[in-house]
Amino acid sequence: MRLNLKVLPLIALAAALGTTGALAQQNQPPPEPLGGAHRAMPSSGMDMKNMKSQMEQMHAQMEQMQTLMKDTMAKMAAADAAMKTHMETEQASMKSQMELQQAVINHLQAMTDHMQTMQEGMAMMPAPMNMPKKGGAAIDK
Repeated sequence: MRLNLKVLPLIALAAALGTTGALAQQNQPPPEPLGGAHRAMPSSGMDMKNMKSQMEQMHAQMEQMQTLMKDTMAKMAAADAAMKTHMETEQASMKSQMELQQAVINHLQAMTDHMQTMQEGMAMMPAPMNMPKKGGAAIDK
């Protein structure tokens, strides 16, 4: 309970400073001179080395990203070409299949027509006559 007594006044103070905006004003950096000249000049040679190192690292990362993007774009172009070829092959296959089906239909129709013609011709023929077979001796040659 003793800990709570010490924390509560701090919470109350923080709340009071937060509501008045005083806390936000306390944490602001000092104003820069005109033109930002103070920040542009590093304070030591060590900062320049760090900055140069960071710039080189960023440049290397940019080059790596550009390489990855080029590779990705090349892969996408290859995939698009493969897909186009596949689709053209599928389309040709479907066309060939349709032509084959049409040829089968045409052939079946021709056979049906022929069978119908044969049936009509058979209907016109007279009934077969029962003729006795000639009975005779076989002639040897």
